[in-house]
Amino acid sequence: MLIDLGDTQALLPSEEDVAFYRAHGWYRSPVIIPEDLIEEAIRGMHRHFAGERDRRLPSTSGYSDWRQPDGNVLRNAEVVALQNKALHRLMMYPLLAATADRLSGGHGVRYFADTLVYKPASLPGEETVVGWHTDLAYWGTCSSDNLLTAWIPFQDCSEAMGPLLYVDCSHRWPGTADLRTFRCKDLQELERRFPEHQPMQHVPMTLRRGQVSFHHCRLVHGSGPNMSGQARAAFAVHFQEATNCYRVHRNASGVPWHIFLDDLARKDARGFPDYSDPAVFPRLWPRQASSQAGGEV
Repeated sequence: MLIDLGDTQALLPSEEDVAFYRAHGWYRSPVIIPEDLIEEAIRGMHRHFAGERDRRLPSTSGYSDWRQPDGNVLRNAEVVALQNKALHRLMMYPLLAATADRLSGGHGVRYFADTLVYKPASLPGEETVVGWHTDLAYWGTCSSDNLLTAWIPFQDCSEAMGPLLYVDCSHRWPGTADLRTFRCKDLQELERRFPEHQPMQHVPMTLRRGQVSFHHCRLVHGSGPNMSGQARAAFAVHFQEATNCYRVHRNASGVPWHIFLDDLARKDARGFPDYSDPAVFPRLWPRQASSQAGGEV
């Protein structure tokens, strides 16, 4: 039996919302994440940053994972849902996946990766800036270009906190396939790189706690500094559509790309990483009501 969302169906994107997402590359949900789930996720975040792990990954390199010796800087940790029970439960929340599925076309979605970002309060200058980038620029081994990301702030997020910034309609731009500038602090760089798209419309995701923003993998996005005096934490869950699979992708020198997720997955019949491996990339929607999700930590 498939999970029935029951009364929460009204919280899913309407046809008009889906049309907006396809035209603009992003969507802002109503409040869809329960308070208790967010509180649990916050506790899980603090446990993760304190060095506690519910599951140890076989690979310890190739991905970001802030540790206490790194100091009071912008904290970035990846695939936390595969290591922490609380963030795994948030990643598995059915309404989150059902929204992603409806926006991406209704063909089913799987987990692909996640990113936990913590911006300390009032660090000097641009220390908490996240540079303009597209998610797909980091996922060259994906056969699909229809992946999407859910951004979940753990508190009400004002503009002063440096929320996620979307460049409206930029998922339609050519020339963003190599925009791997997550760590670039110069937010003016994008204007110099794409003068033909001036003036750009930057849309800040000023959300209430429990709201979620979704964006297309080709959408240009980043975030400004946290000037609020309060720490800002958010969890991004990256979804792949059910048809996505590994493809050989070569860099400019002809060398095949390799991402750390390839080390976690089983191999498919071709000997390539299997992006449908349920232990690493569990199916999130449609989901069987009686099934236990793969990748449980």
